[in-house]
Amino acid sequence: MKLDAVIFDMDGTITDTEKFYNRTWPLAFAACGYPDFTREDALMQRSLNHADAQKLWGSRYGEDFSFETVHQYNTKLVLDLMEKEGIETKPGLDQLLTYLKDHKIRAAVATATKLDRALERLKTVGLENAFDTVISASMVKQGKPHPDVYLHVCKELGADPAHCLALEDSPNGIRSAHDAGCITVMIPDLTMPTPDIEPLLYDWAGDLSKVIPLIERLQAE
Repeated sequence: MKLDAVIFDMDGTITDTEKFYNRTWPLAFAACGYPDFTREDALMQRSLNHADAQKLWGSRYGEDFSFETVHQYNTKLVLDLMEKEGIETKPGLDQLLTYLKDHKIRAAVATATKLDRALERLKTVGLENAFDTVISASMVKQGKPHPDVYLHVCKELGADPAHCLALEDSPNGIRSAHDAGCITVMIPDLTMPTPDIEPLLYDWAGDLSKVIPLIERLQAE
């Protein structure tokens, strides 16, 4: 099979930043009057679009709950934390990007993060020119776990989703890529694949360098 492109999630897949969100979401919820929100709850928030987050947490906290208020508070907290502690890339990224370039396989980004922040984050780690396109969920009607952002990337590239490999660390991202028709591989970050996610995966890899043999396996099929 000819692979058209590899599409990367950003936070937790390209950049080691999901850990910051896991720390700040409980602080943001607590500051807004919801002190029972835990880091376990924050795992469900990974890559989740605003409308679905409002429904999810509104069902717990009531009709007066405003996810947008919590989100704005969290954005300040997480950006301050990233600036203080610095951003690093995930293991194996350099090897994988070099492999893709050497084999003329396009690389793209499909992120839940707003486009300006995503571009700034990529620039911070020296990756501003590493990808053929960067698409944010803010550019589509529905963000992850809906398929829109992956479909937009594929349209931008002129690629068949069935010939695109998607790399994700979270269940919401996995569902988004799978429902778009992409070949989906999980790169575990804060959690491992769960029984409900495993059927949606082509495979999983311990780090990004281990995606290379998966690509070679796919291309031999």
